[in-house]
Amino acid sequence: FALWKASKSGEPAWDSPWGPGRPGWHIECSVVAGDVLGTNLDIHAGGEDLKFPHHDNELAQSEARFGCPQWVNYFVHTGHLHIEGLKMSKSLKNFITIRQALENNTARQLRIMFLLQAWDQPMNYSDQTVDDARTKEKTFKSFFREVEALCREDYLSKEVGWRMGERDRELSESYLNARQTVHERLLDNFDTKGAMKALLDVIGDVNSYLRIPG
Repeated sequence: FALWKASKSGEPAWDSPWGPGRPGWHIECSVVAGDVLGTNLDIHAGGEDLKFPHHDNELAQSEARFGCPQWVNYFVHTGHLHIEGLKMSKSLKNFITIRQALENNTARQLRIMFLLQAWDQPMNYSDQTVDDARTKEKTFKSFFREVEALCREDYLSKEVGWRMGERDRELSESYLNARQTVHERLLDNFDTKGAMKALLDVIGDVNSYLRIPG
């Protein structure tokens, strides 16, 4: 890989012992990150296409410069965004900005759409994934509205009290399991999709509990 490139006519150029030129693409990131963050980075992120050669070259340059055996502790490589199944690309003319996406969707719907997909795999933005996010959003909003209404009516004191029948125990176990599952899923490679499933499952259990008299 090139640390320094000779500049072509019309390109930016700086004088050097090798003639007018400019820094190579990979060295730019090493210089900026090293200047701001120093001789060791804990987490370095980027798209999956940057694994090689860009991040490998950054490592080689920075570890040579700082004389350290490990410049980055952890790399986080995200999947590419696909539009209707095709990788988003200006050349394919399927490029969409966040501002454009927000014209037809709320910020919450977009967040849910991303939470329902793995961060390190290709993410798909399509009518189907957006509709799924809207459906899940309605489920959460309806659930919280009902819980708020029950709290205003003092539901626990009036309807449940100290009762602990079989259905009450089942719901308590479902809640505790969901809480544990969400924690475990987030610890396992930020599995937000699994965490969302656990939340939706316990919402379903709560709704069933509320619909059937105790």
